[in-house]
Amino acid sequence: MQRILPETDLERKLMCTAAVFIEENRVLDDLYEVVAADLTEGQELTEDSREHVLGEVGEFFFRLDMNYGPDIQADCIEILEDFWKVFDKATALKVLEDVRTQGHRTKFNVLQKCLPSEGGVDSVAMDRFKQIFTFDLPNEDDLQMTDEDFTKLANWMQKTYKYLGDGGILAWDMARGVHLARLAFVAGYLDDNEAWAEILKWAPFTEGHFSSWTEFSQSFLIGRTFWSGVDDPQIKETCQHLLGHPASPWNFLHWSND
Repeated sequence: MQRILPETDLERKLMCTAAVFIEENRVLDDLYEVVAADLTEGQELTEDSREHVLGEVGEFFFRLDMNYGPDIQADCIEILEDFWKVFDKATALKVLEDVRTQGHRTKFNVLQKCLPSEGGVDSVAMDRFKQIFTFDLPNEDDLQMTDEDFTKLANWMQKTYKYLGDGGILAWDMARGVHLARLAFVAGYLDDNEAWAEILKWAPFTEGHFSSWTEFSQSFLIGRTFWSGVDDPQIKETCQHLLGHPASPWNFLHWSND
């Protein structure tokens, strides 16, 4: 029998890191209708009530099959092929390892560190920035970025110093890694044990990098902007919804273990 739901708070917390990809479908309001009776403002949940609410939250946010199951298998296969270049178990495991060990945060960190934390960006730093940005591109000539584009990117990355802590854009990679394991499970490339094993490999990253879901979401948003090249107001709104909604899983699985 497949294990679709997490069994520990650690597993739940790890699934919470990918909550943005679930809330993109706007499920929190539907969830609230189910758990509203347990959520009395100003009153702390009893242990029994907390477990009941988490059980309902899990049906929306924690399931490996994203509560769709085989109905979305074809969609997941297409997403994996088009966006991840994942075609089978071997490529799924390879990409999962790449995201976990390097991800987008490695290049981001190197690019950011070649820029001063404040003040202008001189020509030497800008040249170094361009070299780092393009060194791993298969065909630099295909990169349609002007000097003005590079300057804008460098100035934006310089500004991120004041918004990011020790974790950098780790949250973006964590969320992608957990979600990728889910996609690979629904696609049939990983079984449930393999998917949970991949998700749990992110457990060491839950210590020492973020103190709150607010910090985590900021790291996620900056990482996503770095990846896409544009700021997406809808994704920012999704994060804000998760931070403020009474039924959000982020209210029940706190980032800090204290």
